[in-house]
Amino acid sequence: MTTSADKLPAPARRAAVSGLVGTFIEYYDFGLYSVLTVYFAPVFFPSEDPVVSLIAGLAVFGVGFFARPLGGIIFGQIGDRYGRRPALISAIVMMGVLTGCVGLLPGYAVLGIWAPILLIVLRLGQGLSSGSEMLGSVTFVIESAPPRKRLLLASLTPLGANLGTAIGTSGAFLLAVIAGREWLAAGGWRVLFLLTLPLTVVALWLRTRIDDSPEFVRARAARRTVGVPAVEMFRRHGRTLLIAAGLAIATNGLGGLPLWFASYLIGLRGLPGDTVYAALSVALLVGSLAALGSGMLIQRFGQIRVAAVLLIALLAWSVPVMWVLGTQTAFWPLFLAILVFDCLSVALLPPMFSLISQMFPTEVRYTASNFGNNIGGVLGSGIGPLVATQLLVATGSVFGPVAWVAGLVTLGVVSSAIHTRFVVRDDHVREGAVAESP
Repeated sequence: MTTSADKLPAPARRAAVSGLVGTFIEYYDFGLYSVLTVYFAPVFFPSEDPVVSLIAGLAVFGVGFFARPLGGIIFGQIGDRYGRRPALISAIVMMGVLTGCVGLLPGYAVLGIWAPILLIVLRLGQGLSSGSEMLGSVTFVIESAPPRKRLLLASLTPLGANLGTAIGTSGAFLLAVIAGREWLAAGGWRVLFLLTLPLTVVALWLRTRIDDSPEFVRARAARRTVGVPAVEMFRRHGRTLLIAAGLAIATNGLGGLPLWFASYLIGLRGLPGDTVYAALSVALLVGSLAALGSGMLIQRFGQIRVAAVLLIALLAWSVPVMWVLGTQTAFWPLFLAILVFDCLSVALLPPMFSLISQMFPTEVRYTASNFGNNIGGVLGSGIGPLVATQLLVATGSVFGPVAWVAGLVTLGVVSSAIHTRFVVRDDHVREGAVAESP
């Protein structure tokens, strides 16, 4: 029987839904770019060698991540000074419009050198806007939800991210099956980018209905906001910022690998797009549920313990998953291998992202948590596909990318250990208390 104490306040519900929808759109875009790179890279980077076009496309994919730290500072200034709500609204509008523009951008055959230049400009703009989304939404949910529900509700934000990636990948799969790979390569990939525009309208409507987080409202009423949060972040919370960046690099790097699997299987192994997209999209859809399961676990056992188990499991599974990807061609082996890796990497998002947000005080939390996570975006997800590809080519072995996984896991474990020593006790986090930095 549900009591009044068990009912979730309407602002907390709206905050959780808003976070889910916002990250859905952000990762729908980034997921699309990753899985469709093999099709549209030749449009903007024509070359006689398809591997050269693929690497150029993956490099531009990484460019968007390099703009994220600056985006975290720009939107962090809005979020920490004027409110979480205006920052989240402006970021989602910018992301949606620029993603739609990618679908409309003519290729090299029409614009010449301006085509790749404009694509880079659009990716930089997308990076600025997405630099506010993930940790901004997690922060907003944590500050709006009751203490004993906030970690579970905050897991809806990474759930939205994985669903966005899964839906984008599923769209690519359906188009590959219905219209064919040739149609996708000829320009059909644009349809999936253009679908972002109506999705953005829905997200904007949801975000205009939310109120600012109660915690920020109290901080502003008590005049605890600061003029330039970025300066305060570096001046007083530098050590905490480094720890947050270490956690974020490991989390983003591991979370971005399932999307690289598609580029590797189609672009380098030459497997049919329908088989690869079917395995990846179903794995991502099923794997999305891991975010909710992880949210329940961290509410009970704490973020550090859950994250440590997941990091070790990811390292152990990296060898069999790369063996399967490098040797198998059938749907079921590819699906099961990707599914296990994706479940583990998705489950890692709720403990890490909520932990990063809780490491900073209210007056700099939006700026600092986003900046720390965006460093992880640059050095984890941003360069991850390129590093994995180069390791595979340089070593001549399908197990080359395992070295990348091992480095990420080591960084995550070390950063977690330092966190428990210098930032906050795990039992404090489990109770939902917002940690002050040391």
